[in-house]
Amino acid sequence: MKYKLYLLSTLLVLLLGHTSFAADLFVFAGAGMRVPLTELGQNFTEETGIKVIYDFAGSGRLGGKILLGVKPDLFIPGSEKWALKLKQEGYVKECIAIAYHTPVLISPRGNHKVKSLNDLTNKAYKIALGDGEACAIGRNNKRMFQAAGLDPAEMNVVARGVSVKQLVQWVEAGTVDASIVWRADAIQSGQVEVVELPASINPIDSIPLCQMTQPSNSKEAFMFWKYLFENSATVFLKHGFQTIELK
Repeated sequence: MKYKLYLLSTLLVLLLGHTSFAADLFVFAGAGMRVPLTELGQNFTEETGIKVIYDFAGSGRLGGKILLGVKPDLFIPGSEKWALKLKQEGYVKECIAIAYHTPVLISPRGNHKVKSLNDLTNKAYKIALGDGEACAIGRNNKRMFQAAGLDPAEMNVVARGVSVKQLVQWVEAGTVDASIVWRADAIQSGQVEVVELPASINPIDSIPLCQMTQPSNSKEAFMFWKYLFENSATVFLKHGFQTIELK
């Protein structure tokens, strides 16, 4: 019996010594990219056997986690602000834009009260906006309102969302009359009315793909970085994003 156990343990050691196990990847990403990045992650796993685990949230929350010591293998925020900040702090090695976020005005399906940006100042309408500290769309809105000469204090803002997905859900449910979200999220919803905003006052944010300075799984992280660089445009375009031709 002891001899059989010895042979079994020896065989396991030999097998383990000759087997390569791919490490899982841990990726921080803005909530607005959940749909295309989930698809890309699944495709990457099918091709390589490397599992991609995402933490989707507002860029501010994710950036704050990194500053507190949580180390993802890749970081894909909803705008350049946190990419630049973390690069200055030494957490990020390199970033490249892979797509664009374009803001649109949305209201519940069948609710045509809010037809323009100026309608947001009508106190009769309940408005939800992104939290400027928690998510990229909130910071984007500040620039937009400044360009349009609008004061958020004049709006009936009843809620502040920590992610674009949360804003879309409130509008879908009819909890609020309007919000400003990324076009891709509005298209993916299919349950909201969409109003395009004038280009002259509509700030478009680029979506950066960031390499970390000390990823836990550097080989696998670079493989996924390269995969996204080569394959993201088609998938992002399919899900309503304005894409960048990467070379």
